[in-house]
Amino acid sequence: MVRECAVWLLVSGVVLPAASCSWILDFSDQAIPRDARPDAPYTAAECSYREPNDSLATAAAITPADTGPAAICAGATEDHDFYRFTVPAGTARVTIRISAVYGIGADLDLKLHDAAGVLVARSTGFADEEVLDCVTAGLTCPMLAAGDYVFEVYPGTSDSVNRYTFSLALTAM
Repeated sequence: MVRECAVWLLVSGVVLPAASCSWILDFSDQAIPRDARPDAPYTAAECSYREPNDSLATAAAITPADTGPAAICAGATEDHDFYRFTVPAGTARVTIRISAVYGIGADLDLKLHDAAGVLVARSTGFADEEVLDCVTAGLTCPMLAAGDYVFEVYPGTSDSVNRYTFSLALTAM
């Protein structure tokens, strides 16, 4: 891509050229130094990660080894991703984290449900990261009893789409 531009100044009511520039952007692998990848909200593979997982009933089973990447994608209906995991007996802390890649204008949020679908906790900030840290006297999430849980990644606003990674950490007592 070649882009030319000129900067103009308004001096005493007269527009005068002040400077000009030319940028050549090369996104090929031969460019040295390599330019950044063009921004894209997500890939098809990220959209289809662990699908179908669009409801509590179809939540994808995960372990702490699973991390994505996944994406909340544009579609006919608002996309939500659900992930099911098990808290074993003797767990002192559960930490769930999602990290969005492109945070500006693409806010993602996080909810945690018990096996019956009852909301346990949520994180609805505006940063690129949402965290639920479930411990005794936790501020964002209470300590979790042994059993099955589901966390939900969803758009913070109705038009938010974004790629993300997630992590699940289970700490024994």
